[in-house]
Amino acid sequence: MVYGGFSYGGVDKVKIDVNKTEDGTDMERAWAREANPIIQETIRVAIQRLTRSGRAGVTKKHILKVLFLARENLPDNNHIKHHLAYYWYREGPYSEVVYANLDQMIDSGLVKVHKTDKSETYKIVSELTMRPVASGADLDAARREIGLVASDNPSVHDAVRHTYEMAPFKWYITYNLEFKPQFEVYCKNVLTSREGVHTDHDILERLDDSVLDYPTIPEFMEHRMVFMDFAKMANAFLRRNSPHTSKNIVEWLPVLCADIWDAFAYGVRVHHHDPQYDSHLGKWREMYDKVLDKLEYKINKCMEQFGDVSVNELDLDPEIEDMILHPGNHVFIPLSLDVVKDR
Repeated sequence: MVYGGFSYGGVDKVKIDVNKTEDGTDMERAWAREANPIIQETIRVAIQRLTRSGRAGVTKKHILKVLFLARENLPDNNHIKHHLAYYWYREGPYSEVVYANLDQMIDSGLVKVHKTDKSETYKIVSELTMRPVASGADLDAARREIGLVASDNPSVHDAVRHTYEMAPFKWYITYNLEFKPQFEVYCKNVLTSREGVHTDHDILERLDDSVLDYPTIPEFMEHRMVFMDFAKMANAFLRRNSPHTSKNIVEWLPVLCADIWDAFAYGVRVHHHDPQYDSHLGKWREMYDKVLDKLEYKINKCMEQFGDVSVNELDLDPEIEDMILHPGNHVFIPLSLDVVKDR
């Protein structure tokens, strides 16, 4: 697809198979060559508890988040906790071992899948078809915790929000849950409206929060600089009112907004994963570097098309404005790295 001389299709989302290991084998099969009865028991309990209210089935995401929340509430010396291996990714905590064992339960007929055009849900075929694995104090504690978490998170929205509150970075909430969806809807409304769309002041506050809450660690500095370039364009776009901006730019901005989050998620996975995934670290770093390079290229091309990013609004907080327009002046270094040189 070509917009204004910029071949956007040529730099579209990087097509990387995230289910492949470094040697090209399927990651989930390598991870779970044999069924893990402990994991399958936690899945069974999660589905059973979540469908007690009469719900026909539950989504994979709901199961995944409930098991993560239950895991986090277990003491470190509970061995069930170490079976439930997770890493942080696009939609929060993700577990290949949970997904792989759920697929095995489907293949063996223990779980039934119901597919529609909009969703895919899961339910236990019959509680009698799967006997609980041998009991023990750790497993009993895990069952109880899963039941409590399921009761506290009857909807997937509740479960996602609660897992995001445990995220390694607040940006999971301020950018991915709050700013990005609102910005994408705003851009869509601009494209479909004939009379122009008035900027809701709330979306500007969400952008400000995203700027202020960006992680302050050196490992994300390159991504942070790319995000600040996007923030310059988004800030100018929102404050100038929609008629000022070309259709091409309005089409690019929500795509870039999503790409920024995807690239960030690749980076988070590198630094926030359970030890069971250490064998994937080299490939994950390579993926992150590749995605970030593509994103930087796309942002630069959009900046060329966008042009001037200055605004004349008086209500822009000076701190926010300086962070957006001059990110190089705001390099954050943790105290542990603030060493004295050349003594």
